[in-house]
Amino acid sequence: MSKLGTFNVIVDRFSHVADFLTVYVAEAHPLDEWALLNHEKYSRHQHTTIEERITAAKVLESEGIRGALVVDSLSNEGLEIYAALPERMYVLLDGVVRFRGGMGPMMYKPEEIEKWIEKHIKRAAVDV
Repeated sequence: MSKLGTFNVIVDRFSHVADFLTVYVAEAHPLDEWALLNHEKYSRHQHTTIEERITAAKVLESEGIRGALVVDSLSNEGLEIYAALPERMYVLLDGVVRFRGGMGPMMYKPEEIEKWIEKHIKRAAVDV
């Protein structure tokens, strides 16, 4: 959530050439496991129903996230396949992972995906 503004700028800038999808996964710091202090607005227990996960995702939606927003299953398939806790960015092209960003929060750097997209847009323009 701390880099939501940067993410939204990237979505706005490149939505004409890319689809952006955010998958809301399990809580990184749930109250009933490893809670962070001073995050009351975003603090919640780990989801035990899909309805709870959808409700949590709606908070992100209310913060103005751009692009499509979906939720992971309660079996956390997306989280496990993409090692996405608490956050991570990927680029898929023709069904193949072409870019895998670092795991958040420390290695989550939206500017890296921005550079990747810029580079590949330029390359595509040259190939045409």
